Amino acid sequence: MRFFAAIALAISFVAITSGQVNAQQDGFTGQSHSLTFVSDTKLKDMDGNILDLCHLTEDRHLLGQGIWVASKGYVLAQNKCQAETFFTFTDAQLQQGLLDGNVPETIPALPEMNEEQIVDRMRGYTLMAIGGGVLVLIGISAFAMQRRRAAWRKYHEELLYVSSAE
Repeated sequence: MRFFAAIALAISFVAITSGQVNAQQDGFTGQSHSLTFVSDTKLKDMDGNILDLCHLTEDRHLLGQGIWVASKGYVLAQNKCQAETFFTFTDAQLQQGLLDGNVPETIPALPEMNEEQIVDRMRGYTLMAIGGGVLVLIGISAFAMQRRRAAWRKYHEELLYVSSAE
């Protein structure tokens, strides 16, 4: 019983002390998008502002902790990807930008995750494995308790049967 109380306390501690702000968060789960700077480009928006190539990721959260990161591809944004808005950048546009020289040739066709994003993804796998392990342990514990109770009942039934037969 103390184990379950400790788990509940740990989960509530994580939920209360998390300092992350997420778009579309309901308290238990959340989702946000983040931009990571990839490279400067020669492309400009309609106002003449220079656009930078960014990697768009979708982050999923559980109890305020990042558990999953998914790549959504390249986008264009202002101010070294510190902007609130961005423009989609398709594979065809990337290829055209490479041909025109507006995008550096060193850019990979598919965006790569940085170390922080990989750690978030691994944290998600780890939390899911721990959660699954806890559920398995609870199931094993319940099964063992049920077997003990059945054995106890059977033992007492045999005692009653032996004593009533005498």
